[in-house]
Amino acid sequence: MAASMRVVRALGDPALAAILSPTRLLLPISVIPARTKKRMFNAPYLQKKLTVEEMTKKAKAAGIVVPQENLERPINISCTAGILDAYVPPEGDARLSTLSKDGLKQRTEQLKQTAASQLAIRKIKNYDEDFSTKTFPGEAQEIFIEAHNCLTQFDRHKLHSLVTERCYPEMVRGNRYRTIRWSFVESLEPPRIVQVRCPEMVTKGNLYGQVTVRMHSKQVGTGNALYIITE
Repeated sequence: MAASMRVVRALGDPALAAILSPTRLLLPISVIPARTKKRMFNAPYLQKKLTVEEMTKKAKAAGIVVPQENLERPINISCTAGILDAYVPPEGDARLSTLSKDGLKQRTEQLKQTAASQLAIRKIKNYDEDFSTKTFPGEAQEIFIEAHNCLTQFDRHKLHSLVTERCYPEMVRGNRYRTIRWSFVESLEPPRIVQVRCPEMVTKGNLYGQVTVRMHSKQVGTGNALYIITE
């Protein structure tokens, strides 16, 4: 009591002295939670989805700079993304008689394909003077054999130098953890060129050469996966 009276004399306020009384400070304090107004909750799947234009407007209003998305993607122009003009072998391996209607039609189509191949060969020789239709089939067969030997050994560095950027992922896809055994036995027929194409792409004067070589050979392959090139 004496301590509280001294506080009153010092402060001159009885109410403040009652609050600062030591006996009052020792009393337990009880906290009663007060229930507030329940707010409406919108589930994320019920909210309205904003369009790209609306999101851009909101970002500009908030002062946020939206980076411009570049939809361009790099492309490789060293090779084509697919076969330009697929070679379709004639029915019966071109053994139909020219006296029949089907044989005459087949012979006419074969002459058209041969003329187009000759024009393409001229274009290729204008850019590559060393190109020869006599030596190229043998070189193509050697590349075919060496590429498949690299595939069995998974020599990806050497395989990159033998095949195009389009062919490489198709050959090695799914074969990393598989065992492939392949061997070339013999060539039943000498390889020969059956079709040549040299069209212009992207810009005028940008030529792409495609030489289709027919190879009739005997091969042995065992394992979980095997990829054999036919053209």
